[in-house]
Amino acid sequence: MKLKNLTYPVSKGINKVDLGRILPIGKITGVDIENIHFMIDAFEQEYVPNQTTYASSLEFNALEGGDITVIFGKGYVASFDEKWTNRFQHTDKWCGGDGIYSFNLTDGNDDFDQIEQKKTLFVFGDTFVGRFDHDTKQRFEPLLMPNNSVALLQKESESVNFYIHTEKNGSISGFFKIDPRFDKKGTIPMNTVMYDDREENDGWLSSYNPSECNITYDLSKERFVTRIRITNYYQKQSTMLSTRGIRIFRLFGSVDEKSWTDLGEYEADINLDGKTTTEIDLGFSYRYFRFEINTTPGTGNYCDEVCEGLFGLKKIEFFNRDERYLDVEATANTVLQEEPARSWIWLQDGVVVGKKLYFYPLTVVSDITQPEGLQFRVTGINMISVPFNEDKIHFDEQSQKRTPFLYKHQGIEYALGGAVMPCLNDGYVYVYGYTSTYGQRKMIVSRVKAEEIENFDSYEYFDGKYFVYDIKKAKTVLDHISCEFSVSPILKGMNKGKYIAIYTYDVNTPYVAYSIGDSPVGPFTKPQIIYKTPEQEKFGKTTYTYNAKAHPHLSCSTAILVSYNTNTYSFTHNRENADVYNPRFIRLEEI
Repeated sequence: MKLKNLTYPVSKGINKVDLGRILPIGKITGVDIENIHFMIDAFEQEYVPNQTTYASSLEFNALEGGDITVIFGKGYVASFDEKWTNRFQHTDKWCGGDGIYSFNLTDGNDDFDQIEQKKTLFVFGDTFVGRFDHDTKQRFEPLLMPNNSVALLQKESESVNFYIHTEKNGSISGFFKIDPRFDKKGTIPMNTVMYDDREENDGWLSSYNPSECNITYDLSKERFVTRIRITNYYQKQSTMLSTRGIRIFRLFGSVDEKSWTDLGEYEADINLDGKTTTEIDLGFSYRYFRFEINTTPGTGNYCDEVCEGLFGLKKIEFFNRDERYLDVEATANTVLQEEPARSWIWLQDGVVVGKKLYFYPLTVVSDITQPEGLQFRVTGINMISVPFNEDKIHFDEQSQKRTPFLYKHQGIEYALGGAVMPCLNDGYVYVYGYTSTYGQRKMIVSRVKAEEIENFDSYEYFDGKYFVYDIKKAKTVLDHISCEFSVSPILKGMNKGKYIAIYTYDVNTPYVAYSIGDSPVGPFTKPQIIYKTPEQEKFGKTTYTYNAKAHPHLSCSTAILVSYNTNTYSFTHNRENADVYNPRFIRLEEI
């Protein structure tokens, strides 16, 4: 893209020049000026001599009247992409969505600069399904809102075909729903392997006076376990409740959950302070471990004078020396309280590996204590895998696992899956995420070999120098990112061999930004605002834009296709104007 340098008349004294858009400025010639400020709205941009500085307006003191010429430097210029935006202005049943990600189903290649058009799957988060008035834009009831939908761009077509999922009785639902195994709350066995430290849970409790009592742990695949740490049942309401904790039990191991090896009888200590643990030294390789608890009151638990007949645990941890396994699921033959958590799925990014499509969706529950438009709470991150072939995506064959990728430590929350970069020459899939502290998000990086993508204990985290296996040691590599974003290798142009991160600056703002990295883990340049979205001013009220990201396999390195979402905090506003809730597209072109 070529831009003609701009010339402006100025008068002696203080001047403000409106450039009309955000542009990369190399230098300014003409009359002598001083005290120059490069501005994007109220934000002054850092000026570095002999480097490109972006600005939408200039403020300076001219020492005399005359002309100045703005000479452009190397960089990107962002423009609205009407063609791509219009493709998602759909009016038949599917009439709006957010969270848009794109996947190359032809060969999985997500690189820029592909010559042939590929079969592309688009996935959306929350979606409006219904009808609206084309003149007034008023949405009509019933207005349905499944949590996800999809669209396809065929190799031989320029049009996008939208799809919504229907149940057998015709009712509308998402293509992806939370597995009922993970939509539970109460005194459930999975509480004992919730290692994220985000909030206290109720641990696991058996039913009253069970005739048999066992709890089984699945380590995802056969693992060498040197020790098991038991944190017995505890409730801070009263230490007397600690008598529910298990006492005498037998431990069994298995590689196939069919043939079991007796590993001996053990005794767990009572946990009166919430901190007491019991260590069991082992040295065995198994996938499954089962605790068979003696059901005699006072023997299998620490029965007091009340002797409830309950058997419970707070946490069970499996170690190979100092490495704690996190990819663990728990089941039990007896549970005191179990009910649906009424969770739903919000899709994040994903990746094609072989003939499977993998996603890292958030699991979410309602939280009416939050303001309108934000009445939800994220409870975890799952993995969904979906097989496909050239002709069909087999949504009915999808499988799901709970991941350890939402974690909290010392007030900092870690989350993965907001961006995924497919395999490079090193064979790794890079899974990006962020830390969140007081609403500020900063990028973190993990990676996993493609063949190990379903094995969560094989994920490594960049600590600023090396990749390690502890998410708590992940070092942030880029500030001011959004919840969804992209990181992509650049194959041509001025930044060939580097990586571009594209995101919304500080989550819900009108600013699309980018940074250039020397490698998949950086170092990245400081965030550079490249575009201001107009929808806040156009639609007013409570409109906001968010989650900008690139779509590499649909564009080229020197003209990058970028989408962002538009929404409103007011559901009433969404009903009043069907134009609000749709993806928008821009193009970042190199000059």
